[in-house]
Amino acid sequence: MLAFLPMSAPLTPPPPAKPANPRRDRNLTVLYAAGFAAFLLLGLSQAGYGPAFGRFRAVFGVSTEVVAGISSAHFFGSALGPVLLGALLTRFSLRTAVMVGSAAFAAGLLCIGLAPVWPLALSAAFLTGLGFGAISGGFNAAFATLGAGPSSLVNAMFGIGSVAAPLIALTLGAYPAPFFLLAVLSAVLTLSLRGVRVWPEQHPELAGSRVERSKVALFGVLFFVYVGVEAGLGNWATTHLSAIGNPNPEVITSFYWLALTVGRLGYAAIGSRLNASRVVLSCALAATLGSLLIAVPILAPLGYIVVGLGIAPIFSSLLAWFTTRFPVRAAPLMLTAGSLGGAVMSALIGLLVGRFGIQAVPLTAAADAALLIALVLWMRRQF
Repeated sequence: MLAFLPMSAPLTPPPPAKPANPRRDRNLTVLYAAGFAAFLLLGLSQAGYGPAFGRFRAVFGVSTEVVAGISSAHFFGSALGPVLLGALLTRFSLRTAVMVGSAAFAAGLLCIGLAPVWPLALSAAFLTGLGFGAISGGFNAAFATLGAGPSSLVNAMFGIGSVAAPLIALTLGAYPAPFFLLAVLSAVLTLSLRGVRVWPEQHPELAGSRVERSKVALFGVLFFVYVGVEAGLGNWATTHLSAIGNPNPEVITSFYWLALTVGRLGYAAIGSRLNASRVVLSCALAATLGSLLIAVPILAPLGYIVVGLGIAPIFSSLLAWFTTRFPVRAAPLMLTAGSLGGAVMSALIGLLVGRFGIQAVPLTAAADAALLIALVLWMRRQF
C-alpha cells in the first residue's frame, strides 16, 4: 500500500537518496488520468437525470410523481455498489473489480437510452447506479492511500461533470443523446483501466471489523440527510426553474453544480485548519437559508448558488469528522448511507410536487437542511 512516512532529523548522515522511479511516476500519472475521467463521468451521469425529467415524462408517459423514480433507482444502485465491490474483491484485484463496475455503468447508460418502457428504464438506472457505486468506491479507495489532497482533487472532477451535464442536455437534447454519449465514454474508460498498473492493496475482510455500531449509524444518518439536500435540489432544479418561469433553467442548474465545485476546491485549501463539526453546522445553516431563497421565484437563481456554495464542504467535513472517530475502512458505509439519502429524497420530492405543487422542491430541501442542523447539534453533544 502506498504511504508517505514522516522524516525526522537523523543523528548520522542520511543514506543516499533513492533514484527517481520513472515507471512508478508514469503509473501514477495513468491512475490520476483514469480517476479524473471516472469522476467526470460519474458527475455527468448523476446530474444528467434532472434535466431529462421533462423528456422522460413525454417519452414514457409517466407523471411528475413517479418521474424521479429513475434517479432514485440510480441512487439505490449506487448504495449497493460498494457492496458489489466488496464481494468482487474477495476474488479479484481492485482493478478487475472496478472494471466490472465500469462495464455495468456503461451498459446501464446504454440501456437507459434504448429502453422502450419505463420499468426497463428504471432497471437500467439501477444497473448504472450499481456500476457508479463500484467505480466511486474503488477510486476513492485508491486515492485515499495517496493523501487528502489527491482525494479532494479527484472528487472535484465529479463537480465539473455535474456542471457540464445540464449544458450537454441543452446542446444535445436532454434524452436520449447524452446517455448514449456517456455510454460510449464509459466503455472507453472500461478498456483504458487495463493500463492502470498502480492500485492499493485491498483487504476486504477488514470491512467486517467491529466498531461502535450505534455511533456509526448516527453518522450514516448525517450522510443520508446531507446527500438528500444535494441530490434533491440537483435533480429537481431544472424542473423547478422551468415551472416558475425562469428563462435559463439548465444554465442555473449548472451554476448550482459550479458553486458546489468551486466551494469544494476552495475548502480543500483551508479545510484542515477548521473544526469539522462547526463547518457542517455552518454549511447546514447556509443550505437552509439558500433553500428558502429558492422558494422566492425572483431570488431562486441566487438561492441555488447559495446552497451550492453552502453545502460544498459538508461531504469532506463529515468524512473527516467520521474518520477521527472510526477506522477509515468503515467509510464506505457512509457512501452507502448517502446514496440511500439521494434516492429517498428525490422520490419524496416527486411525491410532494405531485400533491402540493412545484414549491415543494425548495421547501422540502429547506426542511431537510434544518433537520441536518438539528442532527449536527445533537451529534456534537454525543461526541
